[in-house]
Amino acid sequence: MQSLPKYMEHVDRRELYTSLPARVDYLHTFLEFGPDDVAALIDGQKYIKMVIPAIVNMVYKKLLRHDVTARVFSTRDSRSEVDPDEWVSEEGPQIQNRKMFLRWYLTKLNSDPTNMEYWEYLDKVGAMHVCKGGRRNPLFVDYLFLGACLGYIQDSFLEAILSHPRLDLTRKIAISKAITKVIWIQNDLMARWHMKDGDEVQDTSTEPENLQPTRISPRVPGINEDKASTHSSDSGKTSLGRTEEDVKLGNEHSVCPFSGMSSSQTFDMTKQRAPKHKLERDSNSNYFVSNNGVPRLQVVDGQVVGKEKLDMSILSKALDE
Repeated sequence: MQSLPKYMEHVDRRELYTSLPARVDYLHTFLEFGPDDVAALIDGQKYIKMVIPAIVNMVYKKLLRHDVTARVFSTRDSRSEVDPDEWVSEEGPQIQNRKMFLRWYLTKLNSDPTNMEYWEYLDKVGAMHVCKGGRRNPLFVDYLFLGACLGYIQDSFLEAILSHPRLDLTRKIAISKAITKVIWIQNDLMARWHMKDGDEVQDTSTEPENLQPTRISPRVPGINEDKASTHSSDSGKTSLGRTEEDVKLGNEHSVCPFSGMSSSQTFDMTKQRAPKHKLERDSNSNYFVSNNGVPRLQVVDGQVVGKEKLDMSILSKALDE
């Protein structure tokens, strides 16, 4: 057999399905999850921790909005279509107890990812939702609902980070990228318990011994935390070129979208979301345009259409707004 090119590394497919460390190591490598991401997660821990209670409330409001997910709290199996005698409520003891567990999970998700125990925990979260893991009361939840819930949690995290008034753009990007990679690895560690990929090797193989993932050593920039949140140098300006007065003025008029949302409060989730841009069809063509008049590109029969409709003067005006 011809040898691999110098730029190519060998990955044993069997190990990806029989060894959790090998699978996690591959995901780390492919997603380029490394020291910079660990440093960003450590940097963002306190900001993420602040919004966890609000996100927990939002998640359970979402889960209780549809009968197909609300039913699971009674049947413990999303495959069952039998309605309960009494639907659970958000104020009831069962949901309050589940909220506590979700807070624990999100706190763990926001902890140190440099140890294999962290990824083993995320894998157990996937196993426990398919009646595995030695639970006294087995639980089964279809992957469709698990993936949707993870997507909603990711969306909430990103909105909180990107709209935070005291984080400069560089830190927002770093934290957002890092937490996104973690959530997508969690997504895979949930999907692996539902998918049939690798079934032909899992039944006949055992966990390879002495196979350890690449350890990630945190590389935290040696800068003062408070100073890093506003100043990037001795020039007195932030990394975005704003003065200290600009930062203070911006902070006075900016608030975190989840501020003031405690576990005891009720709120309208639609008010916490960024405004959605409505697309309208141009009366003179078949192209959709956004509310700033810029046509949206579309793929029709494998071809990108709409490029010829782009008026660069309109586009420049939209970008300046």
